[in-house]
Amino acid sequence: MAQLFKRKQYFIDKPFQSKFIMRFCLIVLAASVLSGILLFFLSYNSTTVAIENTRVMVKRTSEFILPILISTILTATFFAAVAVLFLTLFASHKIAGPLFRLKREIDGLKQGDLMRNFSIRSDDQLQDFAKSLRDMCGSLREKHQVMKDKKENLKRFFIEKESVFSPEDKTRFWQLMSEVEGAMDSFKV
Repeated sequence: MAQLFKRKQYFIDKPFQSKFIMRFCLIVLAASVLSGILLFFLSYNSTTVAIENTRVMVKRTSEFILPILISTILTATFFAAVAVLFLTLFASHKIAGPLFRLKREIDGLKQGDLMRNFSIRSDDQLQDFAKSLRDMCGSLREKHQVMKDKKENLKRFFIEKESVFSPEDKTRFWQLMSEVEGAMDSFKV
């Protein structure tokens, strides 16, 4: 049963998800570059004794660690960016998927279908929002039923008092009642 509801497509809303992923990847990149720059400048005024080609050399620490720093930062940034890419893809999927589904249900509600199903997977985000939409739909169904009952009461009242109305009033009443019924019948309940 769990396989039945498994999403096969992870890019649901490509513009949203792409921006979401890029922002986090840029944060990783900026943090890496900032760390490298900070380490370089903090070590700029210190010296290091190094042995290169059997010669003892005194260098600035920043010059000594720069090649190692660049390769380390590039490697760490690459792996962090790949990890962030996948993590944000799955995280954004848990948001974009329910938004796509709820939007589709809202479009159906907009057409007058009060029987829309605003349920989403239990492990997806926006559970509270989906519950609010389900509650709203239930409330609209109840209000529709109340209006239907009042319409029927109005019809019964008119039929009971029909003798006091003129033929023009009767005609007008039934025209209006027909319009109300047509409007109410446009809802799927």
